Amino acid sequence: MKLRVLVKYFIYIFLILLISFVLPRIIPGSPLSYNHNDTYILNQSLPEDTFNAFEEYYAPNEPFFNQFYKYLYNLSRFDFGYSFYYKLPVSNLIFGRLPWTLLLSFTSIVISSFVGISWAIKTSLLNKSSNFKIGMMIAIQSMPTFLVAILIQGVIAYKLKLLPAWGAYKPGTVFFTHTFYLDVLLHLILPLLTLILCEIPGIYILTYNSSQKIKKENYVIMARYLNIEDKQINQQFIFKNIIPEILGKLNIQLIYAITGSLFVEAIFSYPGIGQLLKSAASSRDYPLIQGILILTCFYGLIVNFIFEIVLKNNTEKY
Repeated sequence: MKLRVLVKYFIYIFLILLISFVLPRIIPGSPLSYNHNDTYILNQSLPEDTFNAFEEYYAPNEPFFNQFYKYLYNLSRFDFGYSFYYKLPVSNLIFGRLPWTLLLSFTSIVISSFVGISWAIKTSLLNKSSNFKIGMMIAIQSMPTFLVAILIQGVIAYKLKLLPAWGAYKPGTVFFTHTFYLDVLLHLILPLLTLILCEIPGIYILTYNSSQKIKKENYVIMARYLNIEDKQINQQFIFKNIIPEILGKLNIQLIYAITGSLFVEAIFSYPGIGQLLKSAASSRDYPLIQGILILTCFYGLIVNFIFEIVLKNNTEKY
């Protein structure tokens, strides 16, 4: 079974690489449709050394299979090409911004998961009416992430002037000092709050509905009929049986945390992958856009692979 899973994900990886290789070569107006006599790519006047680095990486004049082999070889070395806008290797730019995105996204998923799951289970097990809470969660969940970010930024940062509205630290701050870490924390609060508010509803609704469904199962009713303690019923019969569904939701949330943070970073000018993608899109920096999208696709595959293995093991265990 695990071999089948590995083969499946190998096919996914190959298809992603193949599509990312073929698309820019068949789309009209792509940088790869230009030749060495052109000095402009995507309305940008490029220095000769930048154009040469681009041509050396993509080798548009070589045979198709030679280009594909070279493309795979470069990616195997984490070489994503050369940025038109920043005049730097794409891999340097991405991995330089990645820690900020991971800090924001993984902190949000830990907090939102803890709050959403514990709150939903407590509400369900105490048999409290949750119609108002569910309605509130659905209303928040229906709001786009960027709209929540704009509202929070406008009210808390600009109207009330309680927290910084943009960036990750004040310009001129000396790195790796107590002042720097405090400044990073203050600048993190608003984008983090945005992601947490957008992530909690999905986790809460799923966990609450799963708990309610399990409570109506015959084995739970029989356990109560046999006067088994509520604590043991909650732990052994209810919570353990909703773990697979919670893990399935966390799988989606981990992917959403990264993709959602891209929009939040753009609104708050947070120096992560999202802000980098915004700059790349506005400057039509094709190699940088492609590098970010490939990395995002691979992240999604890795998360899916890990959770698929965990879910299989959890199902076999219970």
